[in-house]
Amino acid sequence: MAFVTLGVVSNGWSALLPTSSLVEQCQQAVQAGFGYVELRQRALGSCEEATPGDDRPWPLPDGLANLAATVPELRYNLAVEAPFLTSTLAPDDPYLARCADAALALGGERPVLRLVDVSPAHSVLDHEEAIDELGRSVEEVARRLSRRGVALALENSRQPLLSLRAVVRRAAFGLPDDIPIPQICWDPHNQIAQTFLDEDPLDTAQTIGVEELFEFHFKQSRGGELQGDVGDGEIDWPAILAALHDRGYCGPALFELPAGPDIWERLDRSHGYIRHLLSRL
Repeated sequence: MAFVTLGVVSNGWSALLPTSSLVEQCQQAVQAGFGYVELRQRALGSCEEATPGDDRPWPLPDGLANLAATVPELRYNLAVEAPFLTSTLAPDDPYLARCADAALALGGERPVLRLVDVSPAHSVLDHEEAIDELGRSVEEVARRLSRRGVALALENSRQPLLSLRAVVRRAAFGLPDDIPIPQICWDPHNQIAQTFLDEDPLDTAQTIGVEELFEFHFKQSRGGELQGDVGDGEIDWPAILAALHDRGYCGPALFELPAGPDIWERLDRSHGYIRHLLSRL
């Protein structure tokens, strides 16, 4: 199996969707040599809809099923907002049920629903009672999704990776062997953006269990500022990729670049930079 499957997060296309479509952007991703797309809520075009009482657009399973059938060259996951690290989840929430339907519509060897908690955090989640409560909540959601044939993945967004891993470990403790343990979507830039915690992405690459990782995101920072493309900078991508390669990681590696009309030019530069690093491994 190849070391990584390079792909794109759809929020980079947000500026293009008013005059294009999700299908057209995914077709361009295939032409650009990508093999994976993470479909990010708020960047699904006509494949999501406004829902009264919820500021989050809900995905449309039929639209996503058509996308997967029209562009079968890509693998997909669905990424939606849900506050799993700052509050407990309701496993029978109609919103989560719709998201599970949408993930199933995308297909795959095992469809994946990825949750991101965009609520801000200002300290490390290290209280045993809180970790236990949140872990049990994640455990129950993983159970419900597994019954539908959907695996669960969770991202470190505004919360420390340390907290996320603690909650996942607690969820795993209660899951039987036949239910997949939730995996982590690792975003190194989100780690260094946490001003209240000193987390080192290279240390993470060298120590995190590769079985914990579902995917990771390519971003870059210089002078503390998120860049428009991926090249040399504060995140040591040559060393991180070497560490993950040597430790046996195999999975998606996705470019999550800021949206803009020049997204494809920046993706092309970033793709070339990472391909060059991979060629040296």
